[in-house]
Amino acid sequence: MKKKIFLLLLAIIAFILVDTLVVDSFLGKNVDNAKIAMVLEDQCECKLVENGINGNGLSLPDGVYGDYHNFYLSDCKIPNFEEYVNNLNRNLEYSIPNFKEADLVKLSFQIAPNEDRIVSIRNSELKIEK
Repeated sequence: MKKKIFLLLLAIIAFILVDTLVVDSFLGKNVDNAKIAMVLEDQCECKLVENGINGNGLSLPDGVYGDYHNFYLSDCKIPNFEEYVNNLNRNLEYSIPNFKEADLVKLSFQIAPNEDRIVSIRNSELKIEK
């Protein structure tokens, strides 16, 4: 009985890994990190745009994801943060055809030396975390 439960659990984990790492890549679900970086560099009023940890796979604290992208944006000139990130999200959707398929895009903005803001975009749904 324990062996059957173990095999079932192993099969579920294998299915999740195959789905997130292989199938999503072949179906074009995964968003190209370089395209996101290019849009951020063109649209953002920041002196520096850096790639963080990006990839395909699992992120257990936040849930299960196929692809995730992290960017750090430093020394940003943003007068109205909420309006700015809403416009940025629309520009990403417009510029990258499959952007709505991105499971998680995290943007960390350094607006001032002591002011950081974090935005999460999950399947094109914007959430300001901080």
